[in-house]
Amino acid sequence: MKSRNSRTPTQVEAARQVALGALAFLAGDPERIGPFLAESGLSPADLRGAVGSAAFHVALLDYLINRQDLLVDYAGEAGIDPGHVVAAREILFHADMGED
Repeated sequence: MKSRNSRTPTQVEAARQVALGALAFLAGDPERIGPFLAESGLSPADLRGAVGSAAFHVALLDYLINRQDLLVDYAGEAGIDPGHVVAAREILFHADMGED
């Protein structure tokens, strides 16, 4: 059984790609990105600086996970199981905590 400490760089990169895909999904529709920006307190200009942050990726995936309709829509559009979004969030969270 793998521990949290055994995350491979490939797993972390795959999780980042899920987060970046989620951002592209939200950004593709003003009705999706607007509420995210409002809740996060970020402006569109702030996204450029935040996009490289693991904490931002975790927060973005948390937002999606907490909105089941968006989670299901994103997963369907991305061709992935919604559980992969949850797994990506966990991988990024632990990687950000220095547990990768």
